Amino acid sequence: MMPLFQAILAPIIGAPIVYLLEKRLRLKVGWIAFAILLYSLSMLSMVAVRFLREGAPIVEEFAWAPLVELYFGFRADGLSLPVVLIIAILSTVTAIYSMPYMEHKTGWGVYFALYLLYAAGMMGTVLATNLIEFYLFWELMLVPSYFLIAEWGYGARERVSFKYFIFTHVGALSLLAGILSLYVITGTFQLYEIPIKLRAANISHYVLFWIMVALLIGMFVKMAVWPLHTWLPDAHAEAPTPISVLLSGVMIECGVYAFARFVPLFFPELLLENSHSLMILAVITMFYGGLMALVQTDIKRLLAYSSISQIGYMLFGLSSATALGLIGSIYHIVSHACAKGLLFACAGAIMHQTEGLRDMRRMGGLAKRMPCTALAFLVGVFSLAGMPTLSGFISEFMIFLGGFQGVGYTQRVAVVVIAMLGAALTAAYGLWALRRIFFGQLPDYLKEVKEAPVTMVAPIMALAILSFIFGLIPPLILNFLSAWAEALGL
Repeated sequence: MMPLFQAILAPIIGAPIVYLLEKRLRLKVGWIAFAILLYSLSMLSMVAVRFLREGAPIVEEFAWAPLVELYFGFRADGLSLPVVLIIAILSTVTAIYSMPYMEHKTGWGVYFALYLLYAAGMMGTVLATNLIEFYLFWELMLVPSYFLIAEWGYGARERVSFKYFIFTHVGALSLLAGILSLYVITGTFQLYEIPIKLRAANISHYVLFWIMVALLIGMFVKMAVWPLHTWLPDAHAEAPTPISVLLSGVMIECGVYAFARFVPLFFPELLLENSHSLMILAVITMFYGGLMALVQTDIKRLLAYSSISQIGYMLFGLSSATALGLIGSIYHIVSHACAKGLLFACAGAIMHQTEGLRDMRRMGGLAKRMPCTALAFLVGVFSLAGMPTLSGFISEFMIFLGGFQGVGYTQRVAVVVIAMLGAALTAAYGLWALRRIFFGQLPDYLKEVKEAPVTMVAPIMALAILSFIFGLIPPLILNFLSAWAEALGL
């Protein structure tokens, strides 16, 4: 049956079909894209149930280039499953959201074809079993997203998309340099053969350090870690809003996944040695993004800088090199995908209903006109701020608790306490945005505004509900991540 192959191939095969059906179905091709992604989600859900039942990774692969021991395949385990599932969920619900967004635009077939390829790239990146396959899917994320921003974005979209392409492609080249260096040393691209052969090769600490740095540069560009973040505010703010949902909700987190997958597996000693430095970098990223978000007047730019800050949380947990920190970081991928996805979707709903209004200084009182959107925005803000009963509380609690553990306890305490203040900063910019947009005096020019259409509100509310579900029932995610941490020996 090979459900993993089906999950990835369905959107790849579906992309040209959606493009060809545009003339006949027009905007309804969005429902075809939705059905394709729903099928992928169902395949991945079947694999998740099987993993929990059997307790062993599910691997599907075949010989791709036997002479260089290269296999093409997909692996579902405790790390990849929660990440690929949230990618599939967010991609599926955002396909519905895209239809009202695109109703007054053109090129529906091309849009949804690129959208499907973009989703396939993200899912393939997470499930890849070898480094070359990983790199190919990593680049597949870039190409369709570039065209989606350039064609359907806002403002100076051509300049913004070009900057996004150059930054992320240069980061990908650094990643490729690290991948090829590992192959030269080990003679394999297979993920789970590399650590064994690295230990057998007895390579100097110095060489391994610079290979790790090359890989980290590629990951940090994708994650938008300070100071490699400058592409993100423009790209996320000027991208078409459904693509902003995916860019911020799951694409940048693919860099977090890559860190969690490669660094503890390939360089466990180096991760421990550089833990404090990486934690400090995470705190800088956290506060930089939060402070910049606090001074924004454009709703999408505020959310873009917020994404940088939230990446700081994830990097902080990963850098702790503890089981709790690593698990908390991956949990935060899921939490952030739900919360930030719904916040960007709320921003898009407001823009859709107010003829493109983005300046929060010109808003106010919209809770009276858009109550469902206001409620969902509140849930998103509270989840990011770590409010109990919401998923953000679980992930942030584990990240900070993991930060207290490990070697160098005294030095860690100061760093963790400073990092915890970031949660207050998140609440500050989130509640300030909520106040400016939804409360206060409703301007005369907004008195005719109505709630967004159901095809926008339903995906938004679905993500809000998921934020509660993952906050109230943590084992839904922790059962996967605990198995991964145990396999790593943490």
